[in-house]
Amino acid sequence: MSTANTATFTDYDRTRTSFFSALYRFQRVLPGLLAMLMISIFSNNLAGAPNPFTLENLFHWLDGVIGPVNHQPVFGILNSNFVWNPLLLGLIIGNAFGVPDTWKPGLSYIHMLMPLGIIMLAPHFMLWHATKLGVVPIAIIVASLFFTATATLLIAKWFKLDDRHGSIIAGGLSTGDPHVCAILMPLIKAKGGQVVNALVCVLVFGLVAMMALPYLGAWLDIPQSCFGLASVVGVGNGHQALSAAFARGYEAGRYALWYDIGRHVIMPAGFIYVFIVMFIRKLRYRNDPSVKATGHLNSFPLWLGVFIFFWILTTLHVFKEPAHHAIFNMVKWDFSLAASALGLSLSFKDIARPGLKGLAVTFVAGSLRIAVLLAALVVCIKTGLLPVAP
Repeated sequence: MSTANTATFTDYDRTRTSFFSALYRFQRVLPGLLAMLMISIFSNNLAGAPNPFTLENLFHWLDGVIGPVNHQPVFGILNSNFVWNPLLLGLIIGNAFGVPDTWKPGLSYIHMLMPLGIIMLAPHFMLWHATKLGVVPIAIIVASLFFTATATLLIAKWFKLDDRHGSIIAGGLSTGDPHVCAILMPLIKAKGGQVVNALVCVLVFGLVAMMALPYLGAWLDIPQSCFGLASVVGVGNGHQALSAAFARGYEAGRYALWYDIGRHVIMPAGFIYVFIVMFIRKLRYRNDPSVKATGHLNSFPLWLGVFIFFWILTTLHVFKEPAHHAIFNMVKWDFSLAASALGLSLSFKDIARPGLKGLAVTFVAGSLRIAVLLAALVVCIKTGLLPVAP
């Protein structure tokens, strides 16, 4: 990149105060937007863009060749979806062929796409779906979320991990969804390499927990109906949790499908909690150079307030099922474009730069969560607070 272009992008980074500041003239952003569009179309099966030659279809075909593992697709266990696929393809293209300077203004639209996609996610989290689970399971799910987030933030501080990186890990680990790492990116003002590194950390921990938890459940003689809850809360991440549950038994897997609804719909509480904790910390320690999370934010983000407003409307069941599915198709488009931009913007060195400290924090916090969770489940089973299915 030339010196003039370097100055231009440096000035842009300094003057961007909101996601509207990402706007360039259309002629400048068109090459980058087209690159993001092509990567998205060849990564996922997106509504309105029929294309059989996608990474998603390739993974589906490979899943058919390999066969399921504990009733779950292999690439589902590896977290392949509308975020991971374009991110992976963007990384490969960017690192193999490079990214022309003419693409970079268009890639800056990630600063608009991420908040917009998060707002559109709100109708996806219908809290009323969890009300049938019962008071005790819901209490365990909620308590685990806030305990894991708090413990991870503290452990990251003890390990002297960059607070932006630690916050991203806390969000992904506590909610059980690696994609929360990406959702927190515009709130925490984390670097792209930190986000992908944290995503990999959460994913790797989930794979290890998925294999270890069935043995722990059998050793503690946790009934299968209760182990379904243990896998959903202890492992978290969708297909990984179901794989752990089905490894214990069919009934455990069946109950895990039920309990996973509760984990999923309270996810927003996890990343909002992490942001608020770090935002308050930033306001209290403005002059501390080690406090970097949330960047230069001085007020609560308007777009996050819009998300919370729509989440409340969703809780009141304002959005009906057809609208929910239609909006989610738009979300897939939005996050596919944003993930494409993120992948093109990063090098493998950016991802590896944080080192293994993030992985250590993830495993310490995740192991602590599993230990506390299993102890709580044993107590609830013994006292009859958590009924055991016959």
